[in-house]
Amino acid sequence: MSDRFCWCGNKETRSFSDEYVRCAECGTLISIVGLSDDELKVDDDDGAFYGKQYWLEHQSKDLGFPNIFERARNDLLDRNLHWLRTLLKYKAPPANVLELGCSHGSFVALLRQSGYDATGIEMSPWVVEFAKTTFDIPVFVGPVEAVDLGDRKFDVIALMDVLEHLPDPVGTMRRALDLLSPGGILLIQTPQFKDEMSYATLVDTSAPFLDQFKSDEHLYLFTKESVTKLFKQLGADHIRFESPIFHQYDMFFIVSREPISTMSDEAAKEKLENPRGRFAQALLTQNSEIEKLSDHIKVIDADREARLEQIHILTKMIHDLQSTAKPLV
Repeated sequence: MSDRFCWCGNKETRSFSDEYVRCAECGTLISIVGLSDDELKVDDDDGAFYGKQYWLEHQSKDLGFPNIFERARNDLLDRNLHWLRTLLKYKAPPANVLELGCSHGSFVALLRQSGYDATGIEMSPWVVEFAKTTFDIPVFVGPVEAVDLGDRKFDVIALMDVLEHLPDPVGTMRRALDLLSPGGILLIQTPQFKDEMSYATLVDTSAPFLDQFKSDEHLYLFTKESVTKLFKQLGADHIRFESPIFHQYDMFFIVSREPISTMSDEAAKEKLENPRGRFAQALLTQNSEIEKLSDHIKVIDADREARLEQIHILTKMIHDLQSTAKPLV
């Protein structure tokens, strides 16, 4: 069991569930049964929690997720494109990008195909070799605090489903911010805990957020307010929230120590008008059409459900009237 306190330094907590408490100061959920800092290290790739078996067995057998081989194929067509489309608004290729916790490496590969100079970091040597072999990309063995990057700076550092796993989010995010070039940004996806959530209500409603209670690895679950406080504490006062692909339980945002600027969709598209970027541009266009169709289907389904509800109401009204009506003499 971990003796972990809140990242903000506060030790006063409020009860939330058997596995989490809530910081009384900033509102972050804190795992009280999570693995210790030493247990989270990958000193032994075969036996460590975040070693080889995390990717080959834990995610599929314990969590019910697709394994790393399936994810390497499927992620390219949904979440990777969503992340790329958002990134293009803030930093266009050939920006220098580092992804912390790049997993199988498909997002790094898509970025490189789009014209970015992208590199990944992973903790498991096996996963690093898998990413290199599968996508022919550069990947360091991490964590980022231990990687010698020399004087290299990055325009973008991405953390997709990583922040919640960090035993020392303050230290790791300070390191990430220090690695940014002037005007550089962090691009982050992480679960979003909300102030109004109670564990009992989440269970009673079978809420999607229940899946984020992986207490051995999701050590901190932030609210928008607490994650903003984290970065302001590190001198990154500029934060902009975007629409996450998994809106049922995630938040997605950009952070910088300097004012954040954006570019138009047309300007971003022009940056992909090159031999390397045309492939990504075609995927983004197709993905946008699929999303439009999906949104249209959702509207149709909502309208159908509303109509059915009205039919049920009218049917009940007719039944009630018939049951109370007096027979004609």
